[in-house]
Parts: sequence; structure tokens; C-alpha cells
Amino acid sequence: MRNHGLKGLILLIFLQSVTGAELKIGDNLETTLATLGKPVGTIELREKTLLLYPEGEVVLKKDAVVEIDLMSEDEFQKEQARLKREREEWLAEQARLKQARTEEGTSIRAAKRSSSAFASLPAKDRVDFWRSFQVRYPEVDVSEELALALEGYQTELAELKSQQQIAQLEARVAKAEQEAANARLETQRLKEETERSRQSTRYGLRYYYDPVVQPRYIYRPPTVTIFTNGEKKEVKHHKPDYWKFRHYNPDGTAERVARILHGEKSD
Repeated sequence: MRNHGLKGLILLIFLQSVTGAELKIGDNLETTLATLGKPVGTIELREKTLLLYPEGEVVLKKDAVVEIDLMSEDEFQKEQARLKREREEWLAEQARLKQARTEEGTSIRAAKRSSSAFASLPAKDRVDFWRSFQVRYPEVDVSEELALALEGYQTELAELKSQQQIAQLEARVAKAEQEAANARLETQRLKEETERSRQSTRYGLRYYYDPVVQPRYIYRPPTVTIFTNGEKKEVKHHKPDYWKFRHYNPDGTAERVARILHGEKSD
């Protein structure tokens, strides 16, 4: 039954090739289809229509055949044989490449499994390697190696996160220690200034005298800090020269009060 079907197909192709020779320029679409049968494809262009057949093509314009490009039966068989041979050669080449690729990938996988240097690489590098390996050698199974690398990568990520938290904590502790040290320095500076003030003498104090009873108002002379071109300079006012005061009287307070009460004028 199968042989009869094959013989019928060969006969149909032969009849089509014979009748194809009878197709002529000017035949319409109905005649073309009746002669050659249903095309395997159709291309619609602006003014032309191409009917595609295994043996070639027929060009129609305004529903009339204007060009016929069909192979004879002998040419068609030779073309089919050539295509079959090229297909077989391509399949053989693909099989050879696959075999070579499998052998190469298997060798590389074995070398990486036994390499201590590769095992010491970061897990992310090993994950990247096995992923690229899968793309290049799809015939070699490395799912186990990739799973182990991914597990190590997750562990490294957890450790890295923990280290970052520790680093942040250490930074906060260092900042607190620095602030405490600055506070100690400031306290020490204030203590030293207080001690210097306590041990200072009367010199450097300013005296103001009332012209009548000559009470003494003692003020600490101001200290003026001047910054010139980034340099710090302190200017202190010292004890004034009492002999230059207009109302200065070398007598004591009691004597001066007595003279004022008795109407005496001071010098």
C-alpha cells in the first residue's frame, strides 16, 4: 500500500512536469492552477503575482502568465539530491561539533572539580563561571556544581551583611569615643582657665574712683581677641596710671570726707 502511494506521487510529479511544459505565456490563472496544481506559496507584488512551486515559479501580470521559470524533471531530481546531500552533511557536522563540545566540556568540568584554586574563588565568581559554562556546553550537566556555588554565594552575602553591620557599630563607637575625648579636653581647658584666674594678682585690674568718696569699683579689664590673616592676637588692658587721673587725691577717704563736710576744697 505504501509503495502504491509513492508511485502515485511520482506519477503526479511527472505529469505536472509534462503538463508544465505545456504552460505558455498568456495563460490565465485558472489554466495555470489546472496545469501545475496548487502552489506551495504566493507572493503579491505591486503589479505582479508570483506562484511558487518546488520546480520553480510562475509570474502573472493582470491575471496572465508573463514569465515561466520551472525546472525539468531531471533538473528537479538533481536539485533535490543536492539539497538532501547538503542537509546530511550539515547534520553530520553538527553531530561532530556536539561530540567535540561534549568532550571538551566534560574535561573542563572534571578539571574545575579537582582544582583547589577554583574552589577558593569567591562564590559569585564560581556562579558566573558555571552559568557561562552552561551556555557554551549545554550537553554537559553542571546543575550540581551550580547549586553548590549558589549556596556558597548566599552564605557569603549573609556574612557580608553581618560585617557591614559590625563596621557600622564600630564607626558609632569610634564617634562616641571621639566626642568623649573632645569633652575631656574642653573640661581640662576650662579648669586651667579657672585656675589661672584664681591665681592672678591685682595687676591688670581697672580702678574707677568716685570724685567725692572715692569708692573703688574693680572690673576685670576686657580681653580683645583680634584675628589678622588667620593669626590670633590677644590685647589686654592693664592697670591705669592713677597719677594721671584728674580727680586723684593721695589722701585717704576719711580725710577727704572731712574736708568736704567742712567746706574745704580739694586740691
